[in-house]
Amino acid sequence: MKNMKYLNVLLLALLVGFASCDDDDVPAAENEEEVIDNIVLTFTDDDTGDEFVFEANDPSGSGSFTYDDIEIKANATYTLSVEFNNAAEGESITEEIEEEADEHMIFFEFTNNIFANPQGNGNIGAGSRDDALNYLDQDGNGQPTGLSTSWQTGDAVAGVFRIVLKHQPDNKSATSTSTDGETDVDVEFPIAIIR
Repeated sequence: MKNMKYLNVLLLALLVGFASCDDDDVPAAENEEEVIDNIVLTFTDDDTGDEFVFEANDPSGSGSFTYDDIEIKANATYTLSVEFNNAAEGESITEEIEEEADEHMIFFEFTNNIFANPQGNGNIGAGSRDDALNYLDQDGNGQPTGLSTSWQTGDAVAGVFRIVLKHQPDNKSATSTSTDGETDVDVEFPIAIIR
């Protein structure tokens, strides 16, 4: 009987302990990396309004993308819109990037001087942040995001066009580079500027 009394006291103490726990004791969820299995590039000709759409897809979610070959006209100016999706879940990651623009930035790298403007080879790599790029969107702090950019083609030429989406919570600034933060996605399209 004495053992039964101790058992009842122990059970009562455990019940009181569990009842006193609340949601404040639960650790905060970490910011999980989003699954991006579809990237859509839309080059809109500023003069004609014609749209040229190219995709990278990773239906297995393994990080092994297949790419469309980008083909855009020579001697034209384009506005590029970039979309990121979790196609398997029917979810737009672009919306999250827009909402958390102060934590995200898209960096670009391309074959040297494949574009008339911007010239050079992009802003990926240490020390390349200040290299010319034509960002058309900004976060609330005036820093570029990269979902909308401007590109002017020159003569016919071929090369590569790389896009790196960085997640930079607490460190996106005027000096943060493509080496800061976590890489959400890194893709490289073949590109041809054609006549």
